[in-house]
Amino acid sequence: MKRTEFPGLSYLKLEAFSVSVPKSTGGSIGVASGVNVLGVNMDGAIIARSTSSSRVIIVPPRSMFFIKGFVRLSALAAKGEHRLQTLSWHSASLPSLDQWLQTLAPGRNTKGMSRNVGCKPIDPDFVETIKRFEEAKLERTEITEPLLLSVVYESVGRIMVGSDEMQLSPLPRGLPEPITKLTEAVRKKPNGNWSLKEASDMASYSPFHFSRVFKQMVGYGFHEYVDRCRTELAVNMLVTSDIAVDNVATNSGFGTTQGLRESVRDYLGLVPSEFRSLPEVYETSGV
Repeated sequence: MKRTEFPGLSYLKLEAFSVSVPKSTGGSIGVASGVNVLGVNMDGAIIARSTSSSRVIIVPPRSMFFIKGFVRLSALAAKGEHRLQTLSWHSASLPSLDQWLQTLAPGRNTKGMSRNVGCKPIDPDFVETIKRFEEAKLERTEITEPLLLSVVYESVGRIMVGSDEMQLSPLPRGLPEPITKLTEAVRKKPNGNWSLKEASDMASYSPFHFSRVFKQMVGYGFHEYVDRCRTELAVNMLVTSDIAVDNVATNSGFGTTQGLRESVRDYLGLVPSEFRSLPEVYETSGV
């Protein structure tokens, strides 16, 4: 693993990590009491289990996550290239943020404990935040740390309000209304029979022009968008139910278990069974 620490900061510790994982590798994640970590995960997927509630946290590529110590999690790093950056700090350095986290009602679980781990996709809500983060790193002046602190406050606030989100089908802002309605319909029912003809009719395009316009606006093709939405649905089933994998494949719109396996591997570097294989070995003060 290659680790780089950025010098010159007083309240924050900024580190960058990169590693090539030849096959899915298990381990643990531990954050000491009073320590906080904000992460920017650009490449490689990580899944972790919070054992006090059996909650599974999925951190796909292009995600931001936050961990408030004390926490220990069992974790699995997916096969492939991993690249992430972390900002860490002690709670005493940012007391107002720590007080806000302690009183954050939406971040409490059913056992009444504070939710200590959260994850949200970068796209589209954190795109500008990430730009400011990268600009702050390049600044290397007396305002670098204040800029990074603004990223911390905004990011932690957004991540810890509401539930976690695992998104593989990001969409840019400002799509035309017909395309927006179509993508919303697919997201609501990804296991539907989404033929190119049906989709183009709904978006009021000819099939040929629809394929070109959709890829130009979204960044990838319509069939890939459907496949990504189906993968999201399947992964959610895998981590929240005991439904057999072949039934998960059918219920999420994949024709075969092999189709599900290939999509999960392509987008996350994992296989379906790995979402259910994490051991439950650690305790945490919250999840």
